[in-house]
Amino acid sequence: MTRRRAWRRLVLLAASWCIPSGCVYYNGVYNAEKSAKRGDSKLRRNEDDGAREDFRLSAAHAESVLVRHPTSQWVARSLYLAGRGAALAGECETGRARLQAFLANPEAQAIDRQRAVIAIAACHLRSSDAPRARVLLDSLLPGITDAEVRRQARLWAARTALTVGDLAATDQYLGDQDSGLLPWEIASSALGQRDFVRAESILVQRGRAGDFREDVVRAINDFGNGNRLDGAERIVKAYDNARVREVNRGRLQYALGDQLLRGGRDSLARLYFARVTTLITRDTLLRREVVARTAYLELRRAQSMQTADSVLTRVDSSAWSTVFGRQMSEQLLLMRLLLGRDDPSGASAFLAGEVVRDSLRAVPLAAALFSGMARQNPQSLFAPFAWYAASVLVPDSADRWRQRIPVEYPASAVAARLRGEDVTEAPDFTNAPQLLKLRWGEAVRVWSDSVRKLRTRAAPRNP
Repeated sequence: MTRRRAWRRLVLLAASWCIPSGCVYYNGVYNAEKSAKRGDSKLRRNEDDGAREDFRLSAAHAESVLVRHPTSQWVARSLYLAGRGAALAGECETGRARLQAFLANPEAQAIDRQRAVIAIAACHLRSSDAPRARVLLDSLLPGITDAEVRRQARLWAARTALTVGDLAATDQYLGDQDSGLLPWEIASSALGQRDFVRAESILVQRGRAGDFREDVVRAINDFGNGNRLDGAERIVKAYDNARVREVNRGRLQYALGDQLLRGGRDSLARLYFARVTTLITRDTLLRREVVARTAYLELRRAQSMQTADSVLTRVDSSAWSTVFGRQMSEQLLLMRLLLGRDDPSGASAFLAGEVVRDSLRAVPLAAALFSGMARQNPQSLFAPFAWYAASVLVPDSADRWRQRIPVEYPASAVAARLRGEDVTEAPDFTNAPQLLKLRWGEAVRVWSDSVRKLRTRAAPRNP
């Protein structure tokens, strides 16, 4: 019993010493410092997003000291850690208040004061007050001697200049240092301003350095949407020459191929899709997307339904489960429903040609459907419309097909248009659109019901 009482007194004595002094440090400040160091280490590697969680934890540990021990000797240090951690984690309202309280202490070390000001400037920038942030950083930069602190100040100053569109000042702030992070921000800003030349220059440099990020995939899509496919191709080639990881090269080549397909440059798109299959071995979803798009490219070259059917039967069934594959199969279903309808007027067959032309953008096949419909049903109200639609798609046969219209269908609205006359006097000017609308509504009702059933079957079931 005596020995047990002695041990209890020793524990109580240690606890009474720990609470007012060392434990405040070890339970709060030490952990806050440790998290802040991890965050600073990531900042040195330009991993700003990854550093956010470390600074958030640093702020939380420091706040615990301020709440539980508001009069301890660690208050000033805790204000700094809590404020800087919150500011760099994006919690600017709390961060600014703590840092202002810290800066009011004249005994604070110079390097900590500088880091605090940088954090406040970062918050001003995030609050859309770039001019104020820039003034703070400009006044701070001349007095900074620590290399890493100076780099961070220059980086944030460059961001403030970038925000207001002062790209020349952005370059001056950045100087000859390779921040690793800022070039992506500059490229993103340039793309936002549709300055594709500047964006391409930066992304090609990143590609030659082998610096791959998700941003470059999005940039390829932006270049495609801006009809700058040649620039997108140069960016992809820079990464290809740098021999970055095959999976990343495959993703870039796929993105470029998709944009080339959308831009109507089918031959090049086919080439890049073929390269993707050699680079991607484990990403089965991406491989299925490539198969679906390659089939679509082959479909766009088909000049008859027989050729189209031959292309489609060779497609792996898994490719139809992709988003692109489902969209294509649904348009093909609509085309087949229209072609299969018993419609002596020819309206449904004419609509099938329009679906192939406008939705599938398969020009040779659409021309074949239009001309085939006119040949098979020459007495149809839509025969002159079909000949004219085919002539627009096939310039080589345009004159020959158009010459038939005034001769064989002189009373049609199309013939009146070719003669330069008033088309509203033609009897089919009103009748044809009304019949097309009727047949379209009938077909779409059946098609919508079929598509709904197919989508229900394809939807994943809950366990």
